Amino acid sequence: MRAEIAAHPPVEGSYSPQRGDNCLAMFADGEWYRARVEKVESLAKVHVFYIDYGNREVVSSTRLAAMPPAFSTRTLPAQATEYTFAFIQVPQDEDARADVVDCVVRDIQNSQCLLNVEYSGATCPHVTIQFGDTKDDVGLGLVKEGLVMVDVRKEKHLQKMVTEYLNSQESAKSAREESYKCIQTLKCCHVTPTS
Repeated sequence: MRAEIAAHPPVEGSYSPQRGDNCLAMFADGEWYRARVEKVESLAKVHVFYIDYGNREVVSSTRLAAMPPAFSTRTLPAQATEYTFAFIQVPQDEDARADVVDCVVRDIQNSQCLLNVEYSGATCPHVTIQFGDTKDDVGLGLVKEGLVMVDVRKEKHLQKMVTEYLNSQESAKSAREESYKCIQTLKCCHVTPTS
């Protein structure tokens, strides 16, 4: 693909991005990668999803080009598949969200995991991820740590898992309340030094 682009470089400004289009996007390393246009705020702010790597970026339309037909997703399917966790709500706060992402990366990086599609979503499938060796549920672990809240589902076949998640959420809340009480008790205690 890069040889094709080097032989026929894109003409700056010749591509008009449209939401849902597959195109080429120039990444920060100066190389071109396949991408999908997710949102066009303006010609200076185009949101793209790199379909072979799974990362997102906001770029100027001058860093976008039409995808050569030989490299379309019909010829070569996207190499990154997007999923979202089932049964959990990711925090809206950016710092809290970053903590969740860091925790997931730390926990599953270099681990063999099992992925199960639990239900369909508007944009991508909702999944649970288990560690291959222990079968522990990664999302449930996030709930137990108090990093995320439960997304309650009403489907009958999902109720056993929803109940397990809700019970873990209540345990996490109780543990947090107990920790808070201990901290308040320590603040109220006055220690008198002895000589």
